[in-house]
Amino acid sequence: MNRIVKNISWPFLLLIISLSILSSCAQLNREPQLSSQVPEIDKTRDAKLLTAFFGLDNGLTQMARLLYAKAPGKDGMPVIFSLEVDPATLDASDFQVTTANGSKFDVEAVTLLPAEEAFELRTALLIGEYGNHPDNPPVSVEITGDIISRTGVNFKSQTQSVIPLPEGPILSYAEYFTFTDDYPYVEKGQGCDCPRDTKMVVKAVWAGGVRAINGKELGDAELNGFQVMMVNGSDTTIVNPFLLADLSDNDNNIDLCLNAAGIPVWLKANAGIAIDPNDDANPETEIEILSRW
Repeated sequence: MNRIVKNISWPFLLLIISLSILSSCAQLNREPQLSSQVPEIDKTRDAKLLTAFFGLDNGLTQMARLLYAKAPGKDGMPVIFSLEVDPATLDASDFQVTTANGSKFDVEAVTLLPAEEAFELRTALLIGEYGNHPDNPPVSVEITGDIISRTGVNFKSQTQSVIPLPEGPILSYAEYFTFTDDYPYVEKGQGCDCPRDTKMVVKAVWAGGVRAINGKELGDAELNGFQVMMVNGSDTTIVNPFLLADLSDNDNNIDLCLNAAGIPVWLKANAGIAIDPNDDANPETEIEILSRW
């Protein structure tokens, strides 16, 4: 079995699995799901650490014990990779965090949860102690070990500056895709996909988990807050999603369901449509949309 949380005790893994079984509509498998389809294009893309986000300062709650027994009261820092990682190569010892005064901190535990669905394995949550805001916050994260993408590319020696605690979440990565006959489609429940007849899907990966400003799931009220630039031949148009999907699974991946023809090339999210776990609102954020294939 692939290891999903390093330095986590088996009783807590069993509790996670039990909760998943007890939930009648849950789609979270509680173990990273590498898709059977390997994006060949990833073999030619650079392995980069895209963002590191100081999401919570001594703020992980008791619920985080499901991820790591000593998590409550610790710092939470999601990091986003440019490529999906091989879960078997991910370990807490692969990271080192540097704070403003130059202190070095090791990572206590790392997990791909909750963004563990097929094609989502690019977000790792670093749990530990990484200084404190505002006196000595974390300023950079370095990959010191061999973390390998699913296509065999090594992320070692990548370094990324840390987005400070008071700043809201930004878009870290976006890709477009369509549903094929062999796509691992999730029809209903937590994390379910766009309707099957959707013409195009854009997966938006945030620097950290997001909710709507009112604390609830992103939904219809936020549709106009997302603008997608579409290219169709010589024509360029700006469209809004007709629906948001891949919701209610507590991760940082949101799918935008589009009914427009063409290729999505750019995504913008208006300021103030989402908040992170620290209740910080997002700034206006935009990013290039890549092809999954």
